[in-house]
Amino acid sequence: MVVSTPLAFEPSSFRDPSSGVVLDGDRVLRYAVGEAGPALAGVLAAPWFSALIAEEKVERTTPLAREDAPGLYRALPGITAAFEHPRLPFISYPYEWSFEMLRAAALLQLELVEASFANGHMVKDATSYNVQFRGARPTFIDFGSFEPYAAGEGWRAYGQFCRLFLNPLYLQAYGGVPFQPWLRSAIDGLDTEVVRRLLPLRAKLRPSVFVDVVLQSMLTRRFAANEQALRSARERAIPDTAVRGMVSRARKTVEKLPRRKRRSAWSGYEDDRAHYSPAAVAFRERFVAEVVDRARPSMLWDLGCNTGRFSLLAAKTAQHVVAIDGDEASIDLLFERAREAAPNVHPLVMDLLNPSPNQGWAQAERQGLAERGPADVVLALALVHHIAISGNVPLPRFAAWLASVGRSAIVEFVPKADPMVQRLLLTRKDVYGGYTIEAFESALAEHWIIAERAAVPDTSRVLYHLERHG
Repeated sequence: MVVSTPLAFEPSSFRDPSSGVVLDGDRVLRYAVGEAGPALAGVLAAPWFSALIAEEKVERTTPLAREDAPGLYRALPGITAAFEHPRLPFISYPYEWSFEMLRAAALLQLELVEASFANGHMVKDATSYNVQFRGARPTFIDFGSFEPYAAGEGWRAYGQFCRLFLNPLYLQAYGGVPFQPWLRSAIDGLDTEVVRRLLPLRAKLRPSVFVDVVLQSMLTRRFAANEQALRSARERAIPDTAVRGMVSRARKTVEKLPRRKRRSAWSGYEDDRAHYSPAAVAFRERFVAEVVDRARPSMLWDLGCNTGRFSLLAAKTAQHVVAIDGDEASIDLLFERAREAAPNVHPLVMDLLNPSPNQGWAQAERQGLAERGPADVVLALALVHHIAISGNVPLPRFAAWLASVGRSAIVEFVPKADPMVQRLLLTRKDVYGGYTIEAFESALAEHWIIAERAAVPDTSRVLYHLERHG
């Protein structure tokens, strides 16, 4: 196959000197150098690894001959093996996942460590960024992490597993503190000493927390002050039984972590239909279903999805649905529903008033929300009043932002007379004289064509089907 487009090095794939990823148009190509090339080729040919791919726990990997990727071999003449992976429909990050999503990712990581170790290999990294979600299903994407196991080496990635999986889960399970803002600001994970200080005493007395947080923090301080002790510990051979025991204990710990917060003020919002009559409920569902059915989008974003009633509805037609809400409890409920009913729905925890930015090395390692779009269709149902009134975002700015993340949109305008808007105004001074349906439509006109406009029965709300100019 002849490469016709220039190669682009994936900006998040540079930390491993033995393997990396480049993008060739829509193709995702992986290269290996030195001894990693034949070692990875051996992993790919192994029955245990083929089983992981067949079970969709690891992304499909295809070996490439020189003629299959001539541009890659020309650009990197020193590579010793090349492979191709399918392109993921959407990339997300651990600071955008709910508690149960991070738990599912952690269990997958541990399963891969156990499977590889049982077959003479090891997953050398344990970063949660190596796990992605295809809809509601976690999948491992870093094929380059598998390597032959050196006897006595132990599970060297255990500390990284703690920082990027266990510590965030501990923080929320036993400290009641959402981990997402902490992970977003600590891209390499939560430092064990910080978590030790944040957790209450009763949590630290738990055996698992004592070993993973308190004891590890003590050892880190000891080794920092005693280089000889660190060298001695590093050179000490670790028995295989100890490795298996460590991984098994971590798996049982993750499985048993309590989920503290199952409901919130918003997680029951869709179930409370006092503000919608049965006719209004049916009308909104029909309007959305008809627009989505005509559009047949490859990618749809549901902004302010709550527990995902419309995400699940859209998933019947859309190929991929990304469902975003700032309420973690709602996203957790949606994740559990999607795993059973709509595996093409990818839930995310994100405050749309402060969406994920570009960050990491050179502010390019992790993409902001807008850089991962635009979506073919965006749903924004009962969202505008939260953005405009709770967030003080002027309507023209909302209309412009919406045009930056979607090619078409279904938007519901909730006027000031609506009971939900009146509830928002109870806690603030009404300085929103410009929040009117006329002002909203005027703001839309600069970026959007109103393809359809329909009043929701028994309410003052209005639904719009919008098509972006150009």
